[in-house]
Amino acid sequence: MIRQRGMALVIVLWVVALLGVIATGHIRNAHTATLLASRQVEHAQLRASANAGLQRAIIELLAQGNADPWPVDGSEQSIAIRDHEVTVAIRNATGLLDLNNASQRLLSAVLEPAMPEQAAREALADAILDWRDKDDLVRLNGAEAAAYSEDQLGWTLRNGPFATVDELRYVNGMTDAVFAQMAPLVTVYSGRSGIDIEYAPTRLVQALTGQEFVAPRQTRRGARSGTFHITIRATSATAASTATLEAVVQIAPSADKPFTILHWQEPVRT
Repeated sequence: MIRQRGMALVIVLWVVALLGVIATGHIRNAHTATLLASRQVEHAQLRASANAGLQRAIIELLAQGNADPWPVDGSEQSIAIRDHEVTVAIRNATGLLDLNNASQRLLSAVLEPAMPEQAAREALADAILDWRDKDDLVRLNGAEAAAYSEDQLGWTLRNGPFATVDELRYVNGMTDAVFAQMAPLVTVYSGRSGIDIEYAPTRLVQALTGQEFVAPRQTRRGARSGTFHITIRATSATAASTATLEAVVQIAPSADKPFTILHWQEPVRT
């Protein structure tokens, strides 16, 4: 009888221990689920703040008679939305090199910091030109459809204008490292063969001229018109989380539709 009672006690203890393990697992799972839900809510709030930052930037571009207008040369502006710090940078697209209009010489110059070897640099510049032209004639160092087929890339060139800057990733000879350095300096929206130096990134001016340059702060008063690249970063109060977005906005204050979003990317490319 005593032995049976002892076995029963052991069984009870094992059951209690097992229930404790199960309960601990449930508590841990509940805690994890709560934490994930909390992070999702926080990120959703950050995204909302980033969107609000974009709307604020558009309002600033459309504002008439603003005593302290925001610059459009890529300078950062910090504003508070909810309990988030939102950083906004606006750049006139004319300050960037247009992939669809730039010459081989300018494209090669922009590539030089990332590609010191001249032959490789000129080959990629020619491949960019072959991508955007409508013919099948291969430039001296370029790449038409046959090169894409031989390399089994899984895609071919457009034979037309670049639709987005991200298309650069698919040009024959492009690497992630070169794209990362080139992408912030180019656009497909300026419609110019050159750049407006007043709105250009310092790094772009240095690449094209080989000289140190600090662009003046552009705070032209009144409503601005044209196309603008806008980058937004929203940061939580603890700086533990961020949300980013990148948009290209066409501003036409006197038109029936004063602004048009031409491109939207979330998060910002890396």
